[in-house]
Amino acid sequence: MRWASDRIGERGIIGFVTNAGFVDSNSANGLRLCLAQEFSSIYILHLRGNQRTAGELSRQEGGKIFGSGSRAPIAISLLVKNPAAPAPGQIYIYDIGDNLTREEKLAKLVAWEHLAGIDWQRIQPDSYGDWLQQRDQGFERFMPLGAKKQLTAQPIFANYSMGVNTARDAWCYNADKVAVAANMQRMLAFYNAEVARWAAVRGAGADTPELKDFVDTDPTKISWTRGLLQYLDKDKIFAFETSAITAARSCTLA
Repeated sequence: MRWASDRIGERGIIGFVTNAGFVDSNSANGLRLCLAQEFSSIYILHLRGNQRTAGELSRQEGGKIFGSGSRAPIAISLLVKNPAAPAPGQIYIYDIGDNLTREEKLAKLVAWEHLAGIDWQRIQPDSYGDWLQQRDQGFERFMPLGAKKQLTAQPIFANYSMGVNTARDAWCYNADKVAVAANMQRMLAFYNAEVARWAAVRGAGADTPELKDFVDTDPTKISWTRGLLQYLDKDKIFAFETSAITAARSCTLA
């Protein structure tokens, strides 16, 4: 689209037959905003045919325009640049309709012959670039659950964190107190051995490998995180403390 728009300059018409996903996709709102800014008129003939659906929705999408060659919805787009237009971004869409076969859709195209024969629906996009299925603006008035930045509205939760996060639940949690103690002791012994092994390599004076490539990444022995690797690089040793074992209680909402 960018290349074609540059080719016609300030005046002209571009025609595309493409995947129609950009018409209502959540990820394409930026594209829709750009199209509305750049073109004076936009005509989208939505031929449907999205077979990445199922059940009644799939039947409503109807036949695939390119037969077995495509499962995606198809749209014919006409993008008009007219410097004399009173306002840019005039958007018109025609939905081909529900439950039509491929042949019925193509027959409609032949019968129209001209754009004037199509009953276009004028679209008024919102500020987010939504054309169809526009989002509910009321969502913006909801009280935020939490916020990293200062907001005008008071969030429900004052603290914004990951909560209780061990990153090593397989070793830190167990239904049996003896088992969790054994798992933790085994993991800490492995970690401390890696600290000693890393210190020996650095002390040898040879070329030191990358730490992340050096450590043993066996997932049955330990789960490495960036923070734990930083501790290892600083020769930090950990000792197991039986008194640190506590009962975990689940939280349920009534």
